[in-house]
Amino acid sequence: SELTERGPAAAGGGVAPLRPRAAAVPERLQRREAERQREAERRRQEKAAQAVQEEQSGFFAAAFSRERAAIEALLGPGAGQAEAALEEAAARLQGLQKLLTDSVRFLAPYEVRQAQEALSRLQGALTVEFFHCPSAVCTEI
Repeated sequence: SELTERGPAAAGGGVAPLRPRAAAVPERLQRREAERQREAERRRQEKAAQAVQEEQSGFFAAAFSRERAAIEALLGPGAGQAEAALEEAAARLQGLQKLLTDSVRFLAPYEVRQAQEALSRLQGALTVEFFHCPSAVCTEI
């Protein structure tokens, strides 16, 4: 017995042989399943990348905040402004800049801007203390 199908080829009421299109259904299903699996894997990878980004951002925020506080303490009132303290503040500021540079690809643009502004303020404060400049005009040096 031959497989048959009714359709346009059998318009006269007769029976036509099975078309190759019907035989290709399992192949199309396999392609569709493979595409679905690729898409699911792509979504999993995006989610994993997002988790890494959030971890990096959190790590950066904690490390940046900790170092900024240490630099501010070295530059703050009552710190004595000894040359050693200023040198340590300068070294820490340089390390903070490196942290930002290394982390910039993981951070949102807003976080980068905020960190750059904080670094600018710290650099200005260090410059004022280093040159013992009594006015804020010297922060432009």
